[in-house]
Amino acid sequence: MLSPNVRSLYTTALTPPPGMVFDEAIATTFSLDPTTLLTVPVHLALLAGIKEELLRDGIALLESIRRVSGRITVYLQRGRMQAPESPNLLYGLLEPMIVDVNAPRGGVFHPKIWLMKFKDPTGEDAPLYRLIVLSRNLTMDRSWDLSLQLEGRAGSRYRAESRELGEMIAALPELSKTPVSPERTAQAQRLADELRHIDWELPFGVDSLEFFVFGIKRRAWTPSPSSRMAIISPFCTDEALKHLSGTSNTPTVLISRSETLLDLTPATRELFSRCLTLDDAAETEDGEETEPVESLDTLGLHAKAYVFERGWDTHLVMGSANATNAALLSSNNVEVLVELVGKRSKIGGVESLVATEGLGEVLTEFTGSEHTPVIDEARKTAEAAVESARKILANAILGLRCEGPFPEGEWKLAITGAFPSLPGITNCRAWPITVTSDHGVELKTTERFSEISLGEFSAASLTGLVAFDLKTSHPEVYSRFVLNLPVEGMPEARNTELLRTVVRNQEGFLRYLLLLLGGLEDATLPLTEEKGKGNGFWGNGNITDMPLMEELTRAYCRAPDRLQEIQRVIKRLTGEKDTESIVPPEFLDLWQVFEDVLAEGGRHE
Repeated sequence: MLSPNVRSLYTTALTPPPGMVFDEAIATTFSLDPTTLLTVPVHLALLAGIKEELLRDGIALLESIRRVSGRITVYLQRGRMQAPESPNLLYGLLEPMIVDVNAPRGGVFHPKIWLMKFKDPTGEDAPLYRLIVLSRNLTMDRSWDLSLQLEGRAGSRYRAESRELGEMIAALPELSKTPVSPERTAQAQRLADELRHIDWELPFGVDSLEFFVFGIKRRAWTPSPSSRMAIISPFCTDEALKHLSGTSNTPTVLISRSETLLDLTPATRELFSRCLTLDDAAETEDGEETEPVESLDTLGLHAKAYVFERGWDTHLVMGSANATNAALLSSNNVEVLVELVGKRSKIGGVESLVATEGLGEVLTEFTGSEHTPVIDEARKTAEAAVESARKILANAILGLRCEGPFPEGEWKLAITGAFPSLPGITNCRAWPITVTSDHGVELKTTERFSEISLGEFSAASLTGLVAFDLKTSHPEVYSRFVLNLPVEGMPEARNTELLRTVVRNQEGFLRYLLLLLGGLEDATLPLTEEKGKGNGFWGNGNITDMPLMEELTRAYCRAPDRLQEIQRVIKRLTGEKDTESIVPPEFLDLWQVFEDVLAEGGRHE
């Protein structure tokens, strides 16, 4: 049923299937690492495999973000975006993709899904949809997680099993504290409507599936009676486990973290025949637990699954929901689960789950003899203060004001709104994540301000993504997170300056030109490297050796929209005094021919 030897890569799941191209996508996550999100457009913009060096190439990242960012929307719990280790100017381009939301019932926004749509560039085949249901967030965590990937095409029949999931997707824009653009609101409604008609291809041995969403309309989850039951959940509460165990004749297995099992009452643990943990279980950040000490190397159990045996069938329920009150009973959290039903003879059951060929090889018996940590009251108080401050900042009505440019070409950036007091926080600093934390400005946590200057920055560094660093009197308790704040006065020159900064010189321009004329797969080839005879584009790196006339003519005949993109880039790059340092004069002479052709074509339209 579930084997630790069957692995799947997040990036593989995001890569378009052969013969298809990316159209649009909606993702939901509790926490988000901007560095991880930065690589997603590269995978979606490619038609095939990806070179590792492409993920470190600013020009390739810039172009892939430009191509697809308008069609990707990521909804996450407000206040749970991670502060990246290193700055990157390209983070600013992620702003429109990211929508901070809150759970309507006061819990946390916790679902982890991707709904993607791919299309056939020839138009012969109908669009293909891919749904990924995960237990992991959009971060670099290396914990033990589960994922389910489904693919299908839309039909004419309404699929009742997808009703609740469709309702959640349609409601996503309404969960944001700030207005969501009409385009992204329409996207949510469009994909929600299409989702309700998708006929999913079922995994081997699975006869049916159904989606469950908590925290939007549904208030509690009570599984149908079962003969046997197994639960995998890193976070649990006594009340939720008693509720679940009451639905089964034999609550057989509970797999969790040692710390969670120690916190349960002996009576709750005794409800299950066996309590198991991972051999090397380690804590991992999740919406169920206050974890103010941020870890970049999270490990351990993070998967969530519920296995029920009913007659000849096995019901495997997996997704984002832990066995806690907030997730399953009060439904304060927004959660997504999917139930797969199949014959036990084909997909296994509770015994096969913990057998050697299942998860048995990585599990160990919980004996209850583990050392119970001594409660540090000072640490506990500091953790509560950090979590409270995070929520206060996340719920504060804050924005940014941008003013300039000033004589040296820089722009002033300031936090606006009523900055709240943060009890228990000894130091609070803030900075745009496009620059290093050394630029952080200390914010007085005991006073209220209507505007706080963050400093002066180049146009390319301007962003609404602001990192906050919270410290307490306890040396080990702190937190860093990012808010996506609305910006007033963002200059149109921001993206132009960003383009110039990334492209940098003539070699960079020629590489970017290749991206616009062809594909991302050739983006990292140096100009001095000989390409294959099939294209012969690079030559010796001299523009006079490059068959630009042929390539531009071919693009005009086969894909004139690419020439329009080149025209757009040239206009943005040639408005400065040092144009020749980036755009070769020889190219501008050649380009004038196509500029005239495009203008002529425009007059005949």
